[in-house]
Amino acid sequence: MTAPSIAPAGRPTLDASKELAARIFDAARQEFLAKGIEGASIEGIAAAAGCSKLTIYRRFGSKNELFMTLVKERAPDYGVQFHVDVTQAPEQVLYQLGLGIAAFFFKPESLRFIRMVVAEMSRVEGLPELMKNEADRFREPVKRCLEALKSSGKGRFEDSTLAAIQFINLCVLGHFYLIAGYTSEEVSPEQQEKLVRSAVALFVSTYFPQNTG
Repeated sequence: MTAPSIAPAGRPTLDASKELAARIFDAARQEFLAKGIEGASIEGIAAAAGCSKLTIYRRFGSKNELFMTLVKERAPDYGVQFHVDVTQAPEQVLYQLGLGIAAFFFKPESLRFIRMVVAEMSRVEGLPELMKNEADRFREPVKRCLEALKSSGKGRFEDSTLAAIQFINLCVLGHFYLIAGYTSEEVSPEQQEKLVRSAVALFVSTYFPQNTG
């Protein structure tokens, strides 16, 4: 696919500015995924985005800042993504929640991005703090869901944050070798569903014993 032509000089309109930002983020994501932060270049990103290096430096200041901004921009609204009806039985609530968590983690590009972030964690200033904040944001809707179940008289856990961490881990760490990058194998929807069902059964037996027969 040919790169877009270089934009003419002058102050862009708001729509043009947003469209340029989207092109830069798309080009940066592909460059970082292919080469890592150290191997990626502003020159390559600018060429793919159809803008000048100066435009990128003016917007982001440095390659590391562009990467940090990309991490923030690609994070979805977790509250919307993991919204479930908490009036259902705990098993059904947790099953739907777990499927959402697994689907998010096991997208091939998400796995590649997670691996890259882990690899660059010690090299990019501010990245550990940013990822901690993102992890907190990711856990928040899971935590709220568990608290809603508990407030309705279901669940016996004491620490909702710890319970959320445990549930998320159960839903994804059965395939930890994928997240670590030991293999490029993909997790099929059927495998995800099997992992989530197992996670829910274990979680419910521990924290929702009144719902087990």
